Amino acid sequence: MTDPVFDFEDLKAMTNPAEVEALQEPLQQLEGDTDLLLFVAPGCTACPHQIRSVATLAMASEKVGVEVVNTVHEPELAAQYQVRSVPTTVVDDELIMVGVISPSELALRILARKSPRGDKLLFGSLVQAGRFSDAAARIWDSEEEEGLEAFAELWEKSTQESRVPLFLVIEEALTVDPRCLDPLVPDLIAHLERADDAQGQAMDASRRADTADLLGRIGHPDAAAVLRSLLNDPDSEVVEAAEEALEEMEEA
Repeated sequence: MTDPVFDFEDLKAMTNPAEVEALQEPLQQLEGDTDLLLFVAPGCTACPHQIRSVATLAMASEKVGVEVVNTVHEPELAAQYQVRSVPTTVVDDELIMVGVISPSELALRILARKSPRGDKLLFGSLVQAGRFSDAAARIWDSEEEEGLEAFAELWEKSTQESRVPLFLVIEEALTVDPRCLDPLVPDLIAHLERADDAQGQAMDASRRADTADLLGRIGHPDAAAVLRSLLNDPDSEVVEAAEEALEEMEEA
């Protein structure tokens, strides 16, 4: 891939007229100008597909502006936005999306920023992009109560793999404010006491063990009883996590 400098005709040539037309009406909901900053790199096989996606939105609405940045030629700008992989799309310096996103899904996410779920979408995008300090700030900042709700929702729907970045977020948050996650304790206790998860599936051992681990890191005394009850759990992974959580609480 050469240095990606695109004018209107370049972008138009990359798009499918039918896709552009399909997005024209939905994007009329945009209240103001929207700037898309797309980071790409030479040799990235996925990047051309994301260029097509942002180009489709730009062709569908005059309110959408697009700038494509070659991370090799502009490393300072990539560092400023903490770009760790390409393609990375930044919307109005707040919503961050990694990977290839279809034009319709991209439009949906941009419009959803102004919906009641917008804060949760932004929080999730920070976690996905590895912006753990920024995500943590939405938890410990007393004026960003939505951050706690967003974290709780992601945890409820998490897999063992997706909980890894969530633990990195809580490490950052608890370093700044050791009590910032206290409001989540009742829900986490209830989480352990339920037999099923949010999708109605049996609660797997790794989820219960990780929840016990999280309660230990939070260190709230209200969690001690449920953690002690897990010492009799039939799964050794859960028992070990509960033991370590109780030890961590005693040492705090």
